[in-house]
Amino acid sequence: MISLAVRAHCLLGNRFGSDLFSMPALNMLFDLYARQDRRPRSLTSLCGASKAPARTALRMIHRMIERNLLVRTPDPRDQRRINVELSPEGTELLDAYFDGLLDIVAKPELRKCPP
Repeated sequence: MISLAVRAHCLLGNRFGSDLFSMPALNMLFDLYARQDRRPRSLTSLCGASKAPARTALRMIHRMIERNLLVRTPDPRDQRRINVELSPEGTELLDAYFDGLLDIVAKPELRKCPP
């Protein structure tokens, strides 16, 4: 389901322009969630996954940390680096999101947007 969501998100950007459908926070959440090993990423690497300017990405990362979606920790091998990973709450919310997408795909009556 994650690969379908990522492709759908990319399709929007490709069809309508990424300047209209740029969602740096979603790009980063999807990137962290899609990693099979669920290991943390460096702050710099995660900023690159946002497909947004570094300043915008950092602002989004800080917001997601404040909302307990992400956890920020120093790299144990290099104290100059900061690692970022999904928090348990962030993982739980994404699990629920993808479960909701599966429900929409499986049940035609859920395909209509609520008013």
